[in-house]
Amino acid sequence: MKIYVLYKGGFGKRLLGHLTNERDFCTACGDACTNCRDVPELDYSSDIMGLHTFAAGLPEFIDDVGEYLPASIPEHDVTVAINLHPDIITALPSYLSKITRAIIAPVEVPTWVSPGLRGQLESECAKHGLEFASPKPFCDMEGEGVIHEFMEHFKIGRPVFEITKEGDVISGVRVLQSHPCGCAYFVAQKLIGESCEDIDALNEVISGAHHSYPCTASMHKDVELDDTILHYAGYITRKAVHDALGIVQ
Repeated sequence: MKIYVLYKGGFGKRLLGHLTNERDFCTACGDACTNCRDVPELDYSSDIMGLHTFAAGLPEFIDDVGEYLPASIPEHDVTVAINLHPDIITALPSYLSKITRAIIAPVEVPTWVSPGLRGQLESECAKHGLEFASPKPFCDMEGEGVIHEFMEHFKIGRPVFEITKEGDVISGVRVLQSHPCGCAYFVAQKLIGESCEDIDALNEVISGAHHSYPCTASMHKDVELDDTILHYAGYITRKAVHDALGIVQ
């Protein structure tokens, strides 16, 4: 599974830092760091065929997107397009149709991909025989086909934990699938030693860990979710922990 990443801004760097297991990628635990990410399996550097960054301040309207896209992009399986100019991202299905099999355009901020633009991208990708996903937020990603292969290979999408307990106390947490930003590994560390007896108290621990990582999703209200994307990401994280513990609420 090979990917190419086109991005603008800090979230793209966060994704790449997670996928390459960049040294000191996560410093959230400070002096209490247990080096939980110090495992070779977290480094997917060889599967990233390339990346291209876009500067801020692009024109409001772009007639020739070729002026801003790389002249040459190697063949790959999945293109990840993060926070791109609407005219640029709209052109991607046609521009990449011969060299990719799927386009993922995550939404961490409501303005990244509007509902109307998402529908347009879906149609364009279908016309060119490409799979398409636009999860809001990225940690809500689910899919079939190439998108599923992407999730399985890089172990990212909706977080999945495996939790062991001693009595009512969490004694171990294994990350089976992480948020694309890497948050699951931090949450896992913060859960160890916590009691499952008081669900409200446990939820506070989960929420605190998710916010402290910190989650990079927007605090602006999203019209589709009728909530902020950050809050929705928090609900996803809490459900993942509950599922691992067998908690039904």
